[in-house]
Amino acid sequence: MSNEGIRSPVNFKLESMMDLARMLASSGQANRPASMLYFEHKGKHIYGTLISHHGYYELYGMPLWVYTEGEGPPEGSYLSYTNRDKEAYEFTSTPSLEPRVAYLPVIRLTEKLAILDL
Repeated sequence: MSNEGIRSPVNFKLESMMDLARMLASSGQANRPASMLYFEHKGKHIYGTLISHHGYYELYGMPLWVYTEGEGPPEGSYLSYTNRDKEAYEFTSTPSLEPRVAYLPVIRLTEKLAILDL
């Protein structure tokens, strides 16, 4: 498949990993959690997700690349997020049955998606 004619999504850079974790945890659907994409690009560690903002004016939706930069690669296959007692996130290798904790799978890409304009 060629990327020719495919427009890049709108970049939506968040301030921190906590902001991305909060957004992903709140945007998941029942039985279908949101996932986080990770890749390295130009020496930076990029974490993000592709979403569509539905009903954007006359358009059917506006594609968004929601992302932040991290200090290094993820230290696990899941990002756990909780706002119980104190808001926190951490990378973990396996999810547990901890109540009120969202486990978001981290999908590691070999390279930046061609449609991203970074």
